[in-house]
Amino acid sequence: MEYLGETIVVLLILVGVAVAAVAFEPADPLDHWNRLIERYGTSSWPGNPQFKAQQIQFGGPRGALKPLSPEAAFDAEIDEFGLCLAGRGIGSGDTPHIIRVPGTHVRPAGKRKQGFVFKLYAEPPVRILVGGELGSEMMRKAQSG
Repeated sequence: MEYLGETIVVLLILVGVAVAAVAFEPADPLDHWNRLIERYGTSSWPGNPQFKAQQIQFGGPRGALKPLSPEAAFDAEIDEFGLCLAGRGIGSGDTPHIIRVPGTHVRPAGKRKQGFVFKLYAEPPVRILVGGELGSEMMRKAQSG
């Protein structure tokens, strides 16, 4: 019985560490983009981009949405498959990083002053904030299909 108090304290510390580890969300939006590259990365571009030099912000299931970097820009195409993004100005090199996300993996998640928020399913989901015509077209496509 005399060790019960110390055992409870140790268990509470372990539970706290476990909860923090599960709830941890990287603050760097590049981590979210890299997760999308791992899941949906491709080397093929479907055609001519409908939307050029778009500013897109990234975040996890919780927390703020942030741009990858001040010089990051995305060319986008929405087709029968889903959403295709080619990012430039991300990390090292000038080669674009391309992802193709099936339409079934893009879900609307809200509206903000700057545009629309969508969830892209990865583990865990990545939220993106898309403005302008691209955001409107993605919302129209999500609501019609």
